[in-house]
Amino acid sequence: GGPPPKPEPRMEDVPLIQCAACKATVRRAFHVAKTLRAGGKGASEMSLLTAIAPLCDTSAEAGEWLHDYDMQEQSDGTVALKRMSSHGECGVECATAGAACQRVLDDVDSELAEKLFGDAYSSHDTLVAEVCGSQTAGAGLAKLSGNCGQPQPVAPPNRPVGEEFLRRAKEAPPPPPEKKKAKKK
Repeated sequence: GGPPPKPEPRMEDVPLIQCAACKATVRRAFHVAKTLRAGGKGASEMSLLTAIAPLCDTSAEAGEWLHDYDMQEQSDGTVALKRMSSHGECGVECATAGAACQRVLDDVDSELAEKLFGDAYSSHDTLVAEVCGSQTAGAGLAKLSGNCGQPQPVAPPNRPVGEEFLRRAKEAPPPPPEKKKAKKK
């Protein structure tokens, strides 16, 4: 019995998707910060750090967004991280995206929280370039192997092709909540 074992990430694939994973992670953190602010609760740097901490945990609710991504082999030998139109089952590729995401947060979580707290970004594009780097600007804050300031690495020719993206079976909607009877005074 018990749940199936969590899929293990393919760590040698992490640098192949590091740039794309960094961009996706920063965009997600930007969205989380926006939602936190919209909730009317003032977002402190600490609350932002706490909110983005579980973003890469594919088994947590905060990491569910990673289930929408698929690693796809490209004709030039690179591997793209593509957002699919539906939730998928979290297999090896989702776990690998989670690991790449975690490397970003391990490297820059406090700087990212600080930047999100400063709220100086009207769009996530500038923030993404600052954190993840770009071909024009160089490495960015996250100086990881495979960062966006470097040309995208090519997969070794003997790399096994990844699994197909498995759409998650639709879950039955939860039953409607029971109406509580109002107490008469």
